[in-house]
Amino acid sequence: SHLISSSLAVKKRMRAKHIARIAIAHICLYIFVILYIMFGAFVFHYMEGEKETVKHQVQRSRITVLKRDLLDSLTKTNDESEIDELLFYYMKNISKLNITLDNYFSFIDPLKEPQKRWTYPASVLFSFTILTTIGYGNVAPTTYECKVFTMIYGAIGIPLFLITIADIGRFSKTGIMFIIKKIFRREIRKEGEQHLIREVLEVLLVIGILFFFIAAGSAVLPMWERELSYFDSVYFSYMSLTTIGLGDIVPRRMDFLLPTLLYITIGLWLTTAFVEQLADVFRLVHYAGRQVKNVKGISVWLGGRRLSMGALIQTVCRKVGMSDHLIGSINWDRTMQAALDGIQPSLVPIFPWHFADFVERDPPLIDVSMDLEEMEREQQMNGGSFFCSMLNNKNIPFMLPRSLARSPFMTARRHSLDTPFNLSQKIEPPG
Repeated sequence: SHLISSSLAVKKRMRAKHIARIAIAHICLYIFVILYIMFGAFVFHYMEGEKETVKHQVQRSRITVLKRDLLDSLTKTNDESEIDELLFYYMKNISKLNITLDNYFSFIDPLKEPQKRWTYPASVLFSFTILTTIGYGNVAPTTYECKVFTMIYGAIGIPLFLITIADIGRFSKTGIMFIIKKIFRREIRKEGEQHLIREVLEVLLVIGILFFFIAAGSAVLPMWERELSYFDSVYFSYMSLTTIGLGDIVPRRMDFLLPTLLYITIGLWLTTAFVEQLADVFRLVHYAGRQVKNVKGISVWLGGRRLSMGALIQTVCRKVGMSDHLIGSINWDRTMQAALDGIQPSLVPIFPWHFADFVERDPPLIDVSMDLEEMEREQQMNGGSFFCSMLNNKNIPFMLPRSLARSPFMTARRHSLDTPFNLSQKIEPPG
């Protein structure tokens, strides 16, 4: 009992370390993206903020001169048409300065300071809209240097942010699949039309969660963006989460910028999960009715590495002791199709009858998870068969009789699952 509890504790610690190692890698990615946004905001604030201060000084002096000239001209005439013409040219010159109405009234009052557009929070929002490709357009770089930096910053940051959002969206999809399994109390695997129905239901579930998120968030947004109605909040949420970003409605309360960005980011997660789930449905429809072909040429991701199915099959089969000749003789396309259709694959012999010749020309790595006594008992229960199932025989990689195990053609020792048998091509017979 104590040994079992100790073994379970060791397994829990190993599993915790494994999860922590994976979590740290993802967390480092998220932290790096946040730091990248903060760095970009600092550069934009530095490059555009100083220029904006100088620009405001020039605009203030220019408006002062235009206003003085207008007043001087108005005092010299009483002609209504001439007055209209003077006002027209004055407004035209003011519009060329590209200033807001609030800043205009600040410029004509020497005691007021104009509002800056390139504050640090506004720069954070600008950096965020570049990486998310939303691009509200309420602020834009004006200097040549800042425009060049914006292109470089976006070229690096956009793929980085998309990878991050896709990564978080993958976790979101995993969570949704976990909820589905909890609802059905088991892992459901369906074929054909039932499989398609399940995928469609999963898409509808993601859509429902996304709509609920937009509806709930749109009810909260007007609490700090007080000029927005509920409909405007829904419209803003939709335009932001779909990255359309027309820019007619943008966040204005910079003191509530953090919750706004969190709301948009979470919405982008859900949008990514919805797109991935919808892509699964389209992929299922696209490949419906097709037979499996060229199984060995299919690429899969396993443990952070990209492998071909041929290499994976060969590695696994060699691990259980199959020869390369036997591996090559199996029609893997037909076998895989039968497995997908739920048909039990036929049993194949692992060892040829001429074992000595087999060891001499093709020595494999054989993995044994039980001692010889247990294997002999299993052999007797199975009628002394040399056959094994490629799918269902999880506990016994192969059946090996005692007489063969003790033959001079191989030496074996008891070991764990991670330690293979050692086969020797040249073993001298005892005595």
